[in-house]
Amino acid sequence: MAVNFAKAEFVRSAANREGFLRDTLPQFAFAGRSNVGKSSLLNLLTNRKSLARVSGSPGKTRTINFYRVNKQFRIVDLPVPAGTLPRSSEA
Repeated sequence: MAVNFAKAEFVRSAANREGFLRDTLPQFAFAGRSNVGKSSLLNLLTNRKSLARVSGSPGKTRTINFYRVNKQFRIVDLPVPAGTLPRSSEA
């Protein structure tokens, strides 16, 4: 089954657990170092330039951002604080 990423929409941002979405949609998280292109990947998949805000400066994402795709699943863009992921040589 092909997924139509063009039918993606921003749902909400959450700064803490109270803002998390609690429903039955499956969720796929984008996590990685700051400024590696998580938001750009989401924009590429959806063929949209500004669904996810992209910054030229690292560490700008401060909230957890939820996007619904084709009303079938959700992509979650996670902010990852600097220094919390192991370096590739440490993994």
